Amino acid sequence: MKTIIYTGVDIPPLLRIIMKAYSLGDVNIIANNIYDYYILGLRILHETDNAILLSSKLKGTDSYIYQDILKKFGVKNNIPTTDAKIAISIFREQRLKKEQNFISIYRELSKALELKTNILPLTDGKISAIVKTGEGEISLLEYFLAKKGFNVKKVEFEGLGKVKPFDQIQSLAKSSESLMIIANDPLSIIPIIKNDYIKESVKKCEGHVSVLSPPITSKSAALLQTLNVEPTPLGIAKMFEECIDTFVIDHSDEDFRSQIELLKMEVIATELHATEAEYEGVIPKPILDLIQLEAKKPSVVTGLMKSVQKIKKAIGPQEKPKEENQL
Repeated sequence: MKTIIYTGVDIPPLLRIIMKAYSLGDVNIIANNIYDYYILGLRILHETDNAILLSSKLKGTDSYIYQDILKKFGVKNNIPTTDAKIAISIFREQRLKKEQNFISIYRELSKALELKTNILPLTDGKISAIVKTGEGEISLLEYFLAKKGFNVKKVEFEGLGKVKPFDQIQSLAKSSESLMIIANDPLSIIPIIKNDYIKESVKKCEGHVSVLSPPITSKSAALLQTLNVEPTPLGIAKMFEECIDTFVIDHSDEDFRSQIELLKMEVIATELHATEAEYEGVIPKPILDLIQLEAKKPSVVTGLMKSVQKIKKAIGPQEKPKEENQL
């Protein structure tokens, strides 16, 4: 089995391609909990449920009727929450009241939604991050979702040392033939690698362990500096020293290669794009070699449609034939 641990405000572009274009029958996707939040006491597992919905065949998962109604009642919520995520959360809470555990709940969800892979939360413990700015305190999720910048004073994590990952998650990490950590931002990696249970599981992984480190944004850099973490690929790599085999960087960060290699880890430079469209549906070969995934076989209809599109593109725009004058 192969395992992907993912974290981020949104599903990383590369993971989106993996989930859409590759067969995941022997892959476990483990979602972090740093961006979980609450609406009227209802816990939303932001990262886990994002992955569940992307992998499902559900239609119309982008409606916000429930949230719009709550706004009319004066309930303030700065985080856009779809009806589908609220539905999953209500289902989960009802199962928890019947003393069903998280792992069995998500296996039930995966079966009901006919998912081709296991998508599981890292823990049922509560991890949070508060960003203290010149304008007040906001959650890490609100910080990254905001379209404006902030004068960041401090970042505080809660629950890092207290939270224990599920035993099943630790077992998966240790027994995986390949373990890949994919993050949208380096801040959300911290709860993973700073947790002693997870760090030990990663160290004891029987297979190859790799970390993908995309270019660091200015928003992430501002937060890393308050934590005295160098806002470069080298600073991120230092957190994984003696834990991983391969550290993947973008070509634009090639200058850091030699310094990272001194940490006794292989360094691979490839394309780590900021958007899904830039990948054009294909994972860069160096990354594919690390996790060994097989592309899904397109259906006959899909294949024909792609062939027609290629032909049209090759021929170019055609002039519409002129109609002959009718006598």
